[in-house]
Amino acid sequence: MNKQIAVGTLCALACCAIVAGAAIGGIGSHNGLRDPIATPAPNAVFGAHSSLTAVTAVGARLVAVGRRGVILASADAGKTWQQQPSPVSSDLTAVQFVDAQHGWIVGHDAVVLKTTDGGKTWERKLDGRAALALLNARYGPQGTAPDEAIAQDIERAGGQSATPGVLPYPLLSVWFSSANQGYVAGAFGLILQTIDGGASWTPLIERTANSKMNHIYAISGDGGQVYLAGEQGFLRRLDEGSGAFVPMASPYEGSFFGMAAGQARLVVHGLRGNAYTSDDGGARWNKINTGSSSNIVAALPTSGPGASLLLVTQTGDVLESAADGSARPYQGQHRGQPRGEVYGAAVAGGALVAAGMAGASVLRGVPLSTP
Repeated sequence: MNKQIAVGTLCALACCAIVAGAAIGGIGSHNGLRDPIATPAPNAVFGAHSSLTAVTAVGARLVAVGRRGVILASADAGKTWQQQPSPVSSDLTAVQFVDAQHGWIVGHDAVVLKTTDGGKTWERKLDGRAALALLNARYGPQGTAPDEAIAQDIERAGGQSATPGVLPYPLLSVWFSSANQGYVAGAFGLILQTIDGGASWTPLIERTANSKMNHIYAISGDGGQVYLAGEQGFLRRLDEGSGAFVPMASPYEGSFFGMAAGQARLVVHGLRGNAYTSDDGGARWNKINTGSSSNIVAALPTSGPGASLLLVTQTGDVLESAADGSARPYQGQHRGQPRGEVYGAAVAGGALVAAGMAGASVLRGVPLSTP
C-alpha cells in the first residue's frame, strides 16, 4: 500500500503521469509560497490555449478545466472561450454537470468545486485540509471505521505533503446522479460520497476491495448503478445491498482511464488503444478493435448510421466504432488539428472539441445523440 508520492508534478491526465501530490505550498509554510487551496486562479494569459485537462458539454455550451485552477466556458461550440472565476489555483482534473445549472469540478489537493448557476460562479466544497481530517476521523485508532493500513498511508501522505495539514492526493474523477448525490475519486484509492450536495462527505476507501490502493481514474453510472475504473484493470460496481463496490470481471490488466455508462451499455477505455463494451453490466466484455496504440481519452455516443460511439485518442485521432466491434477513422467534417496531446473531448453545437496540453481545439463536425 506504500506507493511513492511524487509531490509537485502535474497530473495533466491520469494516463500520462498520475501523482499523489500537487500542493504548491501554503501560507506560512517553509517555502513561503501561497496556498493554492485559498488562492483564486490567476488570469489565463493564454486563454483558449491554456493547458486543459478535461472538457464537458452542458447542453449547447462547453466547460473546460485545467492547470492552476483555470475554468473556461464556450457558448459557440468551442470557437471562443471566456475564463470563469475559480476560487482555487490548484490544478483541476475533471468536470461534470448533472443539469444546466448544477456542476462539479475536482482536482489536486483533494479540491472539489460546485456551481448552482451553470458555471458562472464556483464554491469550494472540499479540499485537502478537510479531506485529511475526514480520513483521520474515519480510519484513525479512534475513528468510526478504524483501519491501520489505511491510517498509515494517510499519515505517510500527510508527512510528504508540501503544505502541512493538506492531503496531497489529486481527485481524478467525479460523478453525480443528481444535484445532491455523487462521488469523487482519485489517486491511491481515494473515494468519497456526498448525499447532501457537498455539505458533508463520507470516505469509502474500505468499501472498494482495493487493497493495492490502485488509482481510481473514472466513475460513471446509469439506471441506479455506479461503476469505478482504474489502474491494473481495476473495475468495480456498487452493490446496493451492502453499500460496497465489488469486483467485476476485467477484460484487460492495464489501466482504464475512462468509462461511460448509458442506454444499457457500459464502455471502458484506456492504455494503448484498449476499449471494451458490455451490454450486461460488465458480466461479459467485447473488445473494440481500434487499430490504435495511442491511449483512448474519450468515448462519445453518436447518432450516425451504424455507429455506436466515437473514440478520441491522446494523439487527436477520432475513431468511429460500429456495433460489430470494428473501428475506423471517423469521416465527419474535418475542422482542425489538436494543439498537442489530447486529454479529453466533448461534443456541443455539432462540434467535437478536444482539451489538451495546449488548450482547446475543434476537431470535427459531429452529429451526436443526447446522452
